[in-house]
Amino acid sequence: MRIVILMGSPRKQDSLNVCKEIEASLGNKNMTYDYIFLKNFEIQDCRGCGLCFKKSENFCPCKDDLAIIRKKLIEADGIIFATPVHAYQVPAPLKRIIDRMAFLFHRQELVGKPTLIVVTSDGGGHKQVSKYMKMTASGWACDLIGIINIISPMYFKDRKDDFALAYNEGYHNKTYLRIEKLTKEFKQTIEGQVRKTPSYYEIFMFNCLRTKTFTSKADYDFWNKKDWLSSYYFYDSKINPLKKLFGAILRLIIDLLGRRLKNKISQS
Repeated sequence: MRIVILMGSPRKQDSLNVCKEIEASLGNKNMTYDYIFLKNFEIQDCRGCGLCFKKSENFCPCKDDLAIIRKKLIEADGIIFATPVHAYQVPAPLKRIIDRMAFLFHRQELVGKPTLIVVTSDGGGHKQVSKYMKMTASGWACDLIGIINIISPMYFKDRKDDFALAYNEGYHNKTYLRIEKLTKEFKQTIEGQVRKTPSYYEIFMFNCLRTKTFTSKADYDFWNKKDWLSSYYFYDSKINPLKKLFGAILRLIIDLLGRRLKNKISQS
């Protein structure tokens, strides 16, 4: 089993230390860990040309190391996104990756991939970054097990920085228990190869993402080949009647709006 850890931080500090705790909890038996430090890869800025949306990611004019990272993520048995908070957002190297792989919001290649998100901060911003990373993981159709938020000065005992916040044993113990809990679920999902039942949020995201098929032939062909156009989610799952009804209503609304948009584009 291979775990790929996408390290968004340009430094090897708090985010890496939390991932090492997760690694220790997962154990080394039948597990290998591939840390991708983005600062070591050449990733160009997205040029905003839209070719990956309209035609295919193969038409992207940027020639760099993105294909290496994409291949690692596709072949992984589990993924960990690890990021600090920089100005209430993810750092530039990670944002650049998300921008360049925006086609994964259109044509999902990581369906059902067990995923953890680790967000570290010196105090604030973790809620905003967690929300953004949750949207990204769900938009890429990953199986998001959970999010681990760490306020570093309160969690790490030996921090020598001068922060307003200080180490708190109660906070550390509570957070560590959450790390243990989510790591256990992450491991069980990988080893059991069982996909969870999608949440209301994930069903909502699925239907919103399906709107792209009305305006992009590349997206339509991809979704049609996957048999997603009339399904409730990216994969078969036991979805309760209320969630099915929720998804069916969304699909009717989106189909109506999508046809109107498609007709408007064709007439213009």
